[in-house]
Amino acid sequence: MKFFGRKLNQNTGSSFPQSFQDNQPITIDAALAQSVGKTRDHMEDAAFCMVLQQGYCEQNPRVGLFVVADGMGGHTNGELASSIAIQQFIKTLDPAGLGEHESLDQDAIQQKLEQAFVAAQQAVLETVQGGGSTLTAALVVDRDLFFAHVGDSRLYLISDQGQAEVLTRDHTLVQRLVDLGQISSVEAEVHPQKNVLYRALGQTDGFKVDPGHQQLNKPVHLLVCSDGLWGMVGEKKLLEVVREKSSTDQRADKLCQLANDAGGTDNITVIVVDLF
Repeated sequence: MKFFGRKLNQNTGSSFPQSFQDNQPITIDAALAQSVGKTRDHMEDAAFCMVLQQGYCEQNPRVGLFVVADGMGGHTNGELASSIAIQQFIKTLDPAGLGEHESLDQDAIQQKLEQAFVAAQQAVLETVQGGGSTLTAALVVDRDLFFAHVGDSRLYLISDQGQAEVLTRDHTLVQRLVDLGQISSVEAEVHPQKNVLYRALGQTDGFKVDPGHQQLNKPVHLLVCSDGLWGMVGEKKLLEVVREKSSTDQRADKLCQLANDAGGTDNITVIVVDLF
């Protein structure tokens, strides 16, 4: 897992409150943006963005679900794999129903999340011969962030002070070489096999879900994106844009545009989330 932190220019920061209000549910604001890019003629990414806020009282938990899938295997197979993966994932997880189950504890929610990944994997295997997909999901239930991941799409957790953490690990051959100390991170950026995955939906060997959980103690931003964004735009710029004083829609659109301005060599999917 990679960690990094920076003190960014203060005039780019948002007007977030310094802390959550005691005994009050959080507010979730999110936006999704996509672009086919400049060199592709079709979209193989799929995404899901949902915010459920039922009134403003403690009895109604806030639920947000943010999912990105990047399909692989060619025009038809890639599109179909990512679409089926997300559809089966959502059907199995039933995010809207999570707010109705007061008895669900953290372990139960995490288990449901992982079960939804297994169901998505099975659906891709049964339906898309030769197709595959990444799948990265962030589930917010009140002040708890649950996540799970397969592939090389990413989930970033970004504070309003500019500290950031990449909560997911890229399941690429090149990242494994970096982890083993065989190549440097600089060499990884230009490695000819930097996009080759060793773990993804649709692969029968070595399939495993990386789960995680964090309790949210203060307002933060989330960024969920495909490699069409983070592979084209530097981390410092990503953090600056996510923290800008503009709407989530404007920030998501701007990130897509930045990826296209940098070459747009892949499909681009971006979800920007404010939790405050």
